[in-house]
Amino acid sequence: MIVLMTLFSLAFSWTAFYERLERLRDKERNIKDKVENVHLKNLGLSNLKDLSLKDIAHIKSPDLSSKFEKLKHIIPKDLDPSHHKEVDEFWTGVFEGLKLKKPTELIECFGTLSGNVFFRKIRTVNELLQHSKEGCNLKLHTDYAQLEMLVKALEHTRKCMTETKDFQRLADSLDITGDSEALNKAKYLYYEAKFVELAEPFQKIVKEIDDGNFNNAGRSFAELFKNSVKDYKHTGEDLLAHQAFGNGLSGALGVSLPSDSLKCYNAKNAKILMDFFRGMSEAVTEGRWYKADETSSEYWESEGKNLLSKIPKKVWDCDMKSKESKEISEKLGIDIGSQEFRDKMFEYINDHNIMYYSYMRSMKLAIDKGDYLHAGAVYAHLIEAVAKAA
Repeated sequence: MIVLMTLFSLAFSWTAFYERLERLRDKERNIKDKVENVHLKNLGLSNLKDLSLKDIAHIKSPDLSSKFEKLKHIIPKDLDPSHHKEVDEFWTGVFEGLKLKKPTELIECFGTLSGNVFFRKIRTVNELLQHSKEGCNLKLHTDYAQLEMLVKALEHTRKCMTETKDFQRLADSLDITGDSEALNKAKYLYYEAKFVELAEPFQKIVKEIDDGNFNNAGRSFAELFKNSVKDYKHTGEDLLAHQAFGNGLSGALGVSLPSDSLKCYNAKNAKILMDFFRGMSEAVTEGRWYKADETSSEYWESEGKNLLSKIPKKVWDCDMKSKESKEISEKLGIDIGSQEFRDKMFEYINDHNIMYYSYMRSMKLAIDKGDYLHAGAVYAHLIEAVAKAA
């Protein structure tokens, strides 16, 4: 975040106020050095001249935010360019696409900087979807890093949006929870699970934005979002998490994305399998790295074995006979459903405590964020290491 320390020392005379704003240009280089994890070029900005006072109001500083709240009311309206014009057109299109009246409060949550960040975020999601479809795993890590940065930069804008009546109308029209955090996680989980289906329509939205057709882009986004919510409700979180995990695993190994194997699981069995991975990664990382073999054994004996025994044998047989499982076995050079592979897994855990702990820690961090695509990719790297181990 950009901390503009000088803003809070302004005298309450407009002459001094304007003089301070002019002096900000001279301090641009120093301010850039204080940026925490956010680079202006990545946000679509060339310099601090692109900042509006509304954007500054959205920047949070724990020790100064309360003082700024007292200062905000004296900022003259004519200095504030109000909302981003393109954001206005986009969200108007979204609401028109959902047959809702034009939003007003929601649009006022955006300024110049947050508007640019918002559209950069849409482009980053598109890049993530395209790279997922193409299996570009190295680029995916960059996409996720940039997406996290952009989401963090928009935190105040998001909070502002969720507190508006417009957002409540949108949520009510789709019959979804008003819990913006849950909605956000659901949205990205859906992207991870369904990127093959979403890549083309999302690319269309970005093209409309690039062509300046912001209203049409908003309408297209509304249609995509409406269908996503409908499919999310029908499919359920557990099956989507399972599919996203499988996408990450297959993508990291460079084999066909799950299709055949997905038919083997219902929501109940998918949840059991995901609960196993959640439980294992949590149990291992609660202990010390040099005890990873002990904690794995304890989890397996206390809960893990019991969990997996609840999945019917016919489901395992169906999965192991699927096209994707056969490709994975061929890729690794060992049958992943065999006793030989299970023995190698236990040997690897015993002999490579620190590496196994590292994989489990990465998996847990990804799962905690709802990033099952990355969690699946981590598991792929683990079983690849197991297969290669002597």
